[in-house]
Amino acid sequence: MVIKHKNIFKTESPWSDANQLMLCLDTGSWRTERPVLDKAKCNYCGLCALYCPPQCMKDMGDHYEADLAFCKGCGICAHECPKQAYTMSPEGDFTNES
Repeated sequence: MVIKHKNIFKTESPWSDANQLMLCLDTGSWRTERPVLDKAKCNYCGLCALYCPPQCMKDMGDHYEADLAFCKGCGICAHECPKQAYTMSPEGDFTNES
């Protein structure tokens, strides 16, 4: 017997029908380090995107790039990259960026 629930929860989740989006917060301000990509080393394998906990890696067609508005700076992308294309750099190195 299959029990089907429809519209029980008002937010997107594994058990909902995803009619509404989850609450999205700008979590990039939590970061103390950010991932920096060396495109020459990247082989576009997708492991960084697969293992990224907040799933903030954007597919750019020939590489994946972290969406810094949501990246928490955990460094898992850099740890999982077999080519070491990602390195973690302190946020202080980017204070003059607009």
